Amino acid sequence: MLRRFQACFPDVVYDTDLAVELANGQAFLDGDLKRVRLYGGLVRHREMTSAALALTLAHETGHHLGGPPFLPFHRWLSSEERATEWGTTVGLQRVFGERTARRIAGQGGRQLERIRGASDVTT
Repeated sequence: MLRRFQACFPDVVYDTDLAVELANGQAFLDGDLKRVRLYGGLVRHREMTSAALALTLAHETGHHLGGPPFLPFHRWLSSEERATEWGTTVGLQRVFGERTARRIAGQGGRQLERIRGASDVTT
């Protein structure tokens, strides 16, 4: 999955840090590099599916590429709402095509809501 996103968004570097038990994904700058990282607690969560991971990657990518409005304390990252909108309307479609993107957005969104309701997962 990371390779698919990397191929579609070559200006963003994708990786995982499986040693960190945090159930989260993160968009951040590393010098001039735009990075998206998934942490081990999220990747290994027993209810995490490929649709939920794809939606998380699209959302985190949206923080870098979504544009305004931006986060108040990290003015180089799109807001949570904008990252989600960009991820579902642009990011997933570029990686998977329109029809599959709609299915992934719906399934992944429902799965993430269930997981968030049952634990401390954040994206």
